[in-house]
Amino acid sequence: MTEERGSAIDPSWKGVIRWGGLSLLAAGALLVVFVLSVLILQQTLPLPPKEVLENPVPPTILFLIAALGELLLMPGVMGLYFCLRHVKKTPMFIATGLWLAAVPLFLVSRGLIISLSQISGRYMDSTNETMRAAYLASAELAIETQNIYAMMALILLCVASIMIGLVMLKGVFGRRIGYLVIAAGILTLFSPFGVILKVPLIIPFIGLVLTAVWQIVVGAKLYRLGKEV
Repeated sequence: MTEERGSAIDPSWKGVIRWGGLSLLAAGALLVVFVLSVLILQQTLPLPPKEVLENPVPPTILFLIAALGELLLMPGVMGLYFCLRHVKKTPMFIATGLWLAAVPLFLVSRGLIISLSQISGRYMDSTNETMRAAYLASAELAIETQNIYAMMALILLCVASIMIGLVMLKGVFGRRIGYLVIAAGILTLFSPFGVILKVPLIIPFIGLVLTAVWQIVVGAKLYRLGKEV
């Protein structure tokens, strides 16, 4: 069977496209807020366990922002799917599945960091060195676990973004946006393997910035398309 092709977006899904675009735009904006907040607060990443237990407010705020932005990726990719499925249905279906799988992994990883705020008070109040060491070990385990979940989620998201970018080359967004999405996905994909491959930190950082840019641009375009259909 041949893939579904067409020249027009199905108007019955215009609401999903419009609100998906708005969600994607907001997700990109929150990513910008997250990056700026990390720089302003001078938050060390990856998070030092002792620092998180002694002052949990900054990392909790940061990861709440990240979690909200990542949650908004879910309706965002649905908008992309219904906008681009007529171009290449199979790659868009697979990419959407990978993207949707990444979102709960992101949320679980952020939840692990936020949960450390619940034991911070007990750690600070305890005068027993054994108990403090136990709390610190728990924090280290939570942070390492969240790193693994976040890396898995990021890999899925980057692969999905690259696939969507390839579809965009033939869709309504134009080749420039398509190449931007592909480049952002490839550069960000270096982030989980940065330590192993000794990749300079600037490369995944550029990928993160490009990701925020394309999410904002594409989100705005989706919103307009949803209104015009």
